[in-house]
Amino acid sequence: MCAKVTVIVNDLKAEHADIDIVAVKIGDGDSRKVVEDSDLKVHGIIAKDAAGEIVTTVEGHSYGKEKVEEVIELLTATE
Repeated sequence: MCAKVTVIVNDLKAEHADIDIVAVKIGDGDSRKVVEDSDLKVHGIIAKDAAGEIVTTVEGHSYGKEKVEEVIELLTATE
């Protein structure tokens, strides 16, 4: 993740402790396979429900805090 998105995600972790929010740098672990399996072209947000099913994805990293919060709202609505 780029530094901007990492800061946004890390700040929101404290506000949303009930959601497992993980920031992963592309290349770490199986991140490349996860991105491929999500149908993202390069990288971005992959939001999964508690069962591990993809709820939504956001391509790239040209979004801000509002988009990340929108994804969190989507996840909390599906619980």
